[in-house]
Amino acid sequence: MKFRQLEAFRYIMITGSMVGAATQMHVTQSAISRLIRDLEYNLKFKLFERKQGSLELTRAGLQFYESVEENFLGLDRLENIARDIRENSTDVFRVAAGHSVATTLLPQVVGRFSAKHPNTRISIHSHRLAQTVMRLQNASVDIAIASGLPNLQNTKRLLLGTAPQACIIRHDHPLAKKSVIEPEDLSGQSVIGIMPDGPMHWDELDRTLADRGVTIKRNYEINNSHTAYSLVAQGLASGGVEPLAAHLWRHHGVVQRRFEPQISINYYCAIQSRQGPRPELDHFIHLLTEEIRNLDWF
Repeated sequence: MKFRQLEAFRYIMITGSMVGAATQMHVTQSAISRLIRDLEYNLKFKLFERKQGSLELTRAGLQFYESVEENFLGLDRLENIARDIRENSTDVFRVAAGHSVATTLLPQVVGRFSAKHPNTRISIHSHRLAQTVMRLQNASVDIAIASGLPNLQNTKRLLLGTAPQACIIRHDHPLAKKSVIEPEDLSGQSVIGIMPDGPMHWDELDRTLADRGVTIKRNYEINNSHTAYSLVAQGLASGGVEPLAAHLWRHHGVVQRRFEPQISINYYCAIQSRQGPRPELDHFIHLLTEEIRNLDWF
């Protein structure tokens, strides 16, 4: 294995694409592709599955990445410390969050936090789950927040709250007249699929429908709940997604209904376990817990 190959793999994981890795390394996309191909040849297993022009991390790839990150971790920490010293910005609070959390829950929490800590600069990184996990692992953020956040080595994870997955439909859809949607109601309907994201596979709705013998149409797959809401707003499909963003889409004609049997979504935050005591971090977590547990989902 060559360091350049590992660096290319790591940048793909951080940016989410070969194009992003090529930009970070100042090389062509074909050069990144060649580096990954050579690395897979040396490893004797696949890091990614190539599907319709996109990359999907394999289980072996995820396991290997954890070890790669451990080796890059010390260097990243030194770079972060050096940057803070240069910018004279030791009082910085860095947050990585899933897209829905960053656009719905986080603004209220940040507002309350800033009222108590007006001199703290807050840096927010909004990502898919896999990239949120990577930022936590490489210590480029102080805290990560997302639904389905896995319990990772060398991190402390805290359950913030649990929400019922919502069935979202357009306001003029026939099912909008119902207060509760059941699997049989979706028979023959176009239902949005959610693509796997790193360690998570959002397929519980599919399993529930299959268990009931319900056949649906799968015309669209997404990797961001806001995309699901936008497709529903156009009347293209219905979907089973996280409920945090629902209130942002009501004025676009999207309504949410309970789905039974209930599918639960767990929201977590996680920090580095080696992190020393930080009162402002404890306060931020307290505000997160308060905010999410006071939400009225329906």
